[in-house]
Amino acid sequence: MAQSISVRASTFIVRELVGEILYFPVWWYTAGTKEIWTALVRQWLGLSERLGLRLLLQSMGKPMYGDYTRTGRIISFFFRIFLVAIRFVRVAGWTLISILLFVIWLVAPIAVLALLLRQLIPA
Repeated sequence: MAQSISVRASTFIVRELVGEILYFPVWWYTAGTKEIWTALVRQWLGLSERLGLRLLLQSMGKPMYGDYTRTGRIISFFFRIFLVAIRFVRVAGWTLISILLFVIWLVAPIAVLALLLRQLIPA
């Protein structure tokens, strides 16, 4: 006996919905976590590249603006130390924010489920 289109369609929709709900935690803690981690690392590397920390550290002993006098070398050395410190603080701050975002990503579904169960099952 043939099923009607509406019965088959509703069966398909319910099956897909249940399948997606059951697959969600698996995706969140496997592929989703990998994507988030990759995006955060890519952003961190981009920030460090934009700030030019590696280039700044490589040119630490060279004078700025072609000023080869002793005073120019001393001023440029201390100015570069100042720039490295400021930029390092900025990268360290972004690193802490990235770690916090990653931890929130890992804990969010568990927290939402715990809060939902707390509302549904009174203590």
